[in-house]
Amino acid sequence: MTSLLWFTFFVICVVCRTVFSLPCLTIKSKQDFKEARDALKSLEHFLKSQATSINSKIEALDKDMTSMEEDFKRRQWIKYNNHCYYIGDDSVIWTEAERKCREIGGYLVKIDDSSEDSLIYQQISKSSKKNHFWLGSTDVVNGDWRWIYDQTQLSYKKFPLGRPISTSSSNSYTHNCIVMHNSNGYWYDMPCNNSYPYVCESNFCKFYKAGYN
Repeated sequence: MTSLLWFTFFVICVVCRTVFSLPCLTIKSKQDFKEARDALKSLEHFLKSQATSINSKIEALDKDMTSMEEDFKRRQWIKYNNHCYYIGDDSVIWTEAERKCREIGGYLVKIDDSSEDSLIYQQISKSSKKNHFWLGSTDVVNGDWRWIYDQTQLSYKKFPLGRPISTSSSNSYTHNCIVMHNSNGYWYDMPCNNSYPYVCESNFCKFYKAGYN
């Protein structure tokens, strides 16, 4: 009996010690808990609003992409080697030509090799409207010719005499943009504020199997 009493007393002591050693939920800790809970609720509301905003932007982007795709297919693009090319017949300055190409999902053409160059020449030689067509190269630093698409230097070029020359008699220092001549296929440097037709290129068409020339 005595052993049982001692055991009972021991258990009570252990329980009491455990209970009384637990931290009390003070007024300050209650406030901290409430503030933390409110902060989490605010974060939850913020994340929900952001998710709604992101979903709206995704839907708008999907509509824009669909519209761009439909517009892309309506135009007479020429498909070659997973790239597409479009000949713009309207005469505009070089910067406007670049803008127009961007608007239809492309960029002013970047010519990487002789086969691509031949393709472009074949297409523009069919036109009798203008002799010159804008290409996507310019030399912001005089003599450092680069493609506007990716700012790389020209690895392939087709200048008469191996260097840029102009068909214009104006100051050569103002000739900072490249054209292709439709009678011989050579490239010439011309003033960027001259107005010519242009050639656009796009990588967009490689995602589609049909709908292009």
